[in-house]
Amino acid sequence: MKETTKALTELELNNIDYKLHEYPSSNGPVAAIDVANYMGFSVDRLVKTLVTTDHHGGYYVFCLPAANKIHLKKAAQFIGVRNLTMLQSEMFEELTGYVHGGCSPFGLKTKLPVYVEEKIFKWDTIYLSGGRIGLTIEINPRILQSHLDAHIGNFTH
Repeated sequence: MKETTKALTELELNNIDYKLHEYPSSNGPVAAIDVANYMGFSVDRLVKTLVTTDHHGGYYVFCLPAANKIHLKKAAQFIGVRNLTMLQSEMFEELTGYVHGGCSPFGLKTKLPVYVEEKIFKWDTIYLSGGRIGLTIEINPRILQSHLDAHIGNFTH
């Protein structure tokens, strides 16, 4: 039986090419560096999906290399809001439909604006969550821009 998540369903319905990869996750979320080492690729190619809020009803998705940290002040300036904070756990699953550590920019429960760190475009393919912990998709980073109308910028440390 083929694995299915909301992210994979969205990719399939839109005929978007991707490769599926799994890694052991029986003990919950694992560190990005460990995932990259296990899978045999540079940690810079592993992309995490973060969700932020401006506390005025705005929610924003950021995709950036897992080894980097988001610079919230730079990110807020980039999108034109006063400030941003990470979304609290209790709102996260309700808004995205995903659990922390398994969030994908594809198949989000609520349509949200997506912002992508420009550093990921130096790769032909990147790895990001397939919609659950332990499931990763390998995909061309340009798909984020073309399919999700993602905005490209620099908002990492």
